[in-house]
Amino acid sequence: MLSRHWSRQRKEACRLVDRPREEQTGFLRTLRQSRAAAFRNEIFPHFRYVFQSGFGLFVSAIFFSALVWYVDLIKNVPAEWLSGIVGIALMWMISIRAPLRTYLQPADPIFLLAMEGQVRRSYIDPALRKAIVTAVLRAVAVFCLYAPIYARAPKTADIAGTHPALVVGALLAIVAGCNVYGGWRERKPAFSSWRLGLRLVRWLLSAIAIAAILLKPLLLAVPLLILCMAVMTLLWRLPAQHALPWDRLIEEEAGSRRRWMSFLGWFVDVPSEQSKPARRRWIAWAADLLPWQHGRSWHYLYAKVFLRGETFGAFWRWLLLAGIIMIVSGNALADAIIYGIAILIIGLQLSELRRVSFVETAATLPIAPEGRLVAAAAIARASGIAAALFLGLVGIVTAGVGASGGAGTSDTGAASVIHLDIWVPLIAAGLLWCGWWMPRKIAKFADEDDL
Repeated sequence: MLSRHWSRQRKEACRLVDRPREEQTGFLRTLRQSRAAAFRNEIFPHFRYVFQSGFGLFVSAIFFSALVWYVDLIKNVPAEWLSGIVGIALMWMISIRAPLRTYLQPADPIFLLAMEGQVRRSYIDPALRKAIVTAVLRAVAVFCLYAPIYARAPKTADIAGTHPALVVGALLAIVAGCNVYGGWRERKPAFSSWRLGLRLVRWLLSAIAIAAILLKPLLLAVPLLILCMAVMTLLWRLPAQHALPWDRLIEEEAGSRRRWMSFLGWFVDVPSEQSKPARRRWIAWAADLLPWQHGRSWHYLYAKVFLRGETFGAFWRWLLLAGIIMIVSGNALADAIIYGIAILIIGLQLSELRRVSFVETAATLPIAPEGRLVAAAAIARASGIAAALFLGLVGIVTAGVGASGGAGTSDTGAASVIHLDIWVPLIAAGLLWCGWWMPRKIAKFADEDDL
């Protein structure tokens, strides 16, 4: 049904090539709205199963736990807490995101290329404006949460007193909006090296601008922000660029669909999306450490697919984020909650290994199919155990480093400082979940299509 709908749209696009601009504009706007509605209608019915699984109650528990911790932190911000660095990191991570949903399809460059200029104005520009507004609102909302800490923390209270909250919020909103526009300009260069370089410069200048806004006088921060914007504007003019980066936008849209389907796949069977492998030379070599034996063939294939696939991308980003939050928190109870949530989600992420689809030529390899899920379970077990031990080690080693500053633990000895009574059971539970329960579920996955 959906493919027939898109086929009619493509025929309509061919018919409108020589028609007046107003008619093309109306068609393109309707095209984007209909595709967005079709995507929502495709994924929303699955959320019923997501909430039936108890995920809604789980999210509610996380929310109320975080709310209690946040209120306690506002009431008494520790003197040792690096509130300035936390604010810079928080606003930087929120501001640099530059998503752009276009809903473009692989066949669009063929059927819409003749209207490329109109596609830019009537199809891409509305999506870009919506992304900018969303980024601005997101930055303002996060700053509203950070502002009470910014004003009450001993390390930032003095500078916060000279910074009107409305002005700071407006400047941070400008940074977030400029990042989205900058992300659009980064998609246009013809060479990937330029795209990567521009992104890194944007991230660096964003960090400098946010640090100046939060920690320096506004008379210095505002000119510095303008200077950073001017530098990026000049850099955008240097590389050779596409008028409209069709391939890049189509690839990003396919990636967005895969991430949504991957998330829904944790709770209900959904159509799988073909993913594009990433190089990841910094970690892909780890699969080469496996024994070079015929009986370990599936282990090698699953290790390579995992390390170069999107599942590992989500895995290591979530692992890094959880570790950073635990370091910044410094509260034993908050760290325990974060550890439990992180390990639970990591286990769900690793469950994606049971749905890995190899290329058709893999069926011709002289490898017994009976060992597939056992190998997938082994890779999931190794990754899960490593994650559980890593986060546990982060929680133990960084005890008292963050928000609590180690207050109230100086007279209780080393064991109470690192809270072994909390971390030993937590790590044991994490090892059971990621090292036994989830691999066991993967190995016993009953789906004839996966064998």
